[in-house]
Amino acid sequence: MSSCSEIEATIGIERYYIQLQGIGGIVKMEPEDFVVSEILDGGLDASILWSKDPLPMEPARNALWILRKRDRETIPTVSKLAKKLNVRPLKAMICGIKDRRAVTYQFVAIQLTRKAVNYSHITLNGAEAKRIGYIDKLSSSKLIGNRFEILIRGAEAADDLLQHYQEFIQEMGIPNFYGYQRFGLLRPVTHLVGRHIVRGDIRGAVELFLSHTTDFEPERVRAARRALAETGDLASALKDFPRSLSYERRILTHLSSNTGDYLGALRRLPLRIRKLFVHAYSAYLFNKALSISLRDGYRLDEPAVGDLFVRIDRFQRPYGRPMQATASNLEEAARRVASGEVSIIIPSPGYLSWMPRGPRGEALKYVMDEEGVRPSSFKLRVMREASTTGTHRPIMLKPLNLHLAKVDRGIIKLQMNLPPSGYATSILRELMKKRCALAYAGLEHCYT
Repeated sequence: MSSCSEIEATIGIERYYIQLQGIGGIVKMEPEDFVVSEILDGGLDASILWSKDPLPMEPARNALWILRKRDRETIPTVSKLAKKLNVRPLKAMICGIKDRRAVTYQFVAIQLTRKAVNYSHITLNGAEAKRIGYIDKLSSSKLIGNRFEILIRGAEAADDLLQHYQEFIQEMGIPNFYGYQRFGLLRPVTHLVGRHIVRGDIRGAVELFLSHTTDFEPERVRAARRALAETGDLASALKDFPRSLSYERRILTHLSSNTGDYLGALRRLPLRIRKLFVHAYSAYLFNKALSISLRDGYRLDEPAVGDLFVRIDRFQRPYGRPMQATASNLEEAARRVASGEVSIIIPSPGYLSWMPRGPRGEALKYVMDEEGVRPSSFKLRVMREASTTGTHRPIMLKPLNLHLAKVDRGIIKLQMNLPPSGYATSILRELMKKRCALAYAGLEHCYT
C-alpha cells in the first residue's frame, strides 16, 4: 500500500451507501475535536459522572473507575492504572477500546485485593482516573452505547445538504463497517497479522508485525523496520526501535534471548492484543463481504432468501438466536427489518458461526474461499487462547440522537449515540467522502 486512497480497500471497505456530495473536511485536528463517552445500563454516562460525586453503591468485588484520557492508547493506559493500584493489569476490566486521537471517558473495573492501594483519584501521563463506586463485573454486555461530540473542520456544506444527510442516516442507516481503529490507520496491519495467526504461521505473524511499514509512519520508525527486515539483526533493532513501540520491543527482547521462539515472543503481548489480531482478521472478512453485497445492489434493509437476521433492542444491540429468511417468511422478515425490530446480519467468522446462504452468504463464502479459510480455521491449533467463536454483526448502523449543525465558518458539529459495536468513522466517511483516509485521523496529508 503506497497511497492514502488505498487504505480503505486494504481493510475491506469499498463502497459508499449515500449518493450525496461529501462535505469534506478533517476530524481530530485536536484531540478535543473528538469526544466520546461510554454509557452503561441504567444510563450511566461516564463524562457526566466525571464531574459528579461518587455514586451511592454497595461494596462489591471490583472498584468502578472512570478513566479520562487525552491522545492516549486504551490498553497501555489501563495497564498503568492497574499497576498504580498495585493490581495486575489482567484484573482490570473494560467495555472496549477507545480512540487514541480523542478525549475519551470510559469505565474501568479494578479488582479489590488485599494488596490494592486505596486511591480515589489518580493522575497518569495524559490521563486521569476517578473512583465512582463499585461493580460486580464489567464487560461489553453492560455497555448500551457511546456518545460522540465531533468537530469536522474545513467542511463545506449548505444547511439543506446537512439536513438531507441527517434525514437519510436516521431513516435508512449506513453500512456497519468495522472502522479504521480495528485495523490501524497509519499502519493497517492488525488483520494481516491475524491472517498469519489463523493460518498457523506464527513466525510470519511476528515478522510482519515487526517489519511491515507504510509511508505514513515517522521516518525513524520506517527506517528501523526496514533495517530489521533486511538484516534480521535483533540487537540493532532494539537500539533502533523507539521506546514508544513497546509491543515490538517486548517481542524483540524475547527473541534476542530465545532464538526462534516466535510463539513465546507473541505471547509476550497482552492476551487482549493477541485476540485483537484474530478479531481484526474476522472483521476484514466481514467488511469485504458487506462491500461485495453492496456492489451487487443489495440494500441494507432488503432481506433475501438465505439471509440471517436477529432481534435488536432500542439501543441497536443484537440479542437472541439468529433466524433465517426463507421463501415463506421473507415478507415478514422485510417488515420487521423496516420497523427496526430486527436487522440483517453477516457473521464476523469464528469457529461457531452459522453461515448464511443467499447472496450475502455467497459473498462471505467467496471472500473466505479466496483467503483459504473456513469457520473451523478460527479454532486455532497454535495459540489456542486467541481462538474466536465469531459474532453475528448487523449490517446496518443507525445512530440515535443524531444532530448535524454549523457552529462556525467551515466547522460542522456532529453529535450522536452509537451502539457498542458501531464506529463513528463509518458515519464520518459517508458524510465527508474523503479519498484520503488520513483525514479521519487529524492529518492534513492531501486535499482529496
